[in-house]
Amino acid sequence: MLFRILDPQTKTNQFWRDFDRLNDELTRSILNDQFGSSSHFPPVNVYTKEDEALVTCLLPGMDTDQIEINVKDNMLSIHGKKKAEDLAEGTEVHRREIFHGEFHRTLELPFRVNQDQVSAKYVNGVLNIHLPRREEDKPKKVSINIG
Repeated sequence: MLFRILDPQTKTNQFWRDFDRLNDELTRSILNDQFGSSSHFPPVNVYTKEDEALVTCLLPGMDTDQIEINVKDNMLSIHGKKKAEDLAEGTEVHRREIFHGEFHRTLELPFRVNQDQVSAKYVNGVLNIHLPRREEDKPKKVSINIG
C-alpha cells in the first residue's frame, strides 16, 4: 500500500504488487497478535459450578439489539456487530484501536445447557450470561450397597 501511495506506477510491476501484498499480510498479522483477531472478540471469562455456568463478555459501547446469543447443547455463540462511531465532517482518523465491525464467538461448555432457563444481562458494557446445566447432565450421587 505504501508504494501505491508513493508511486501509482508500481501497480504495473509484479514484484512491487507482491511486496505490497506481503507487507499488508504482515501488518495484519502483527495487529491481530497485538490486539487480538475478531475470532477472539469479545474477551470472555467462563466460570462453572456443578449446576451452572456464567459467561462474562466485555462488549462496551453496544446496544442489546446489536448482540445475538444462541445456545444449543453445550455450545454458546455470541454474535454481533459494533458500529463505528460517526465522525463529524472533515474529521480524519489519526489512530483507531477500538474494535468495530462484526464478531462471532463460539464457546464449548463442559456440559449441556437447559436452553429454556438461559438468561442474560447487560450492564455497563459487560454481558453476563447465566447457563444452567440440564437436569439429566447433573452428576448423580450413587449409593453403595454393602455386599
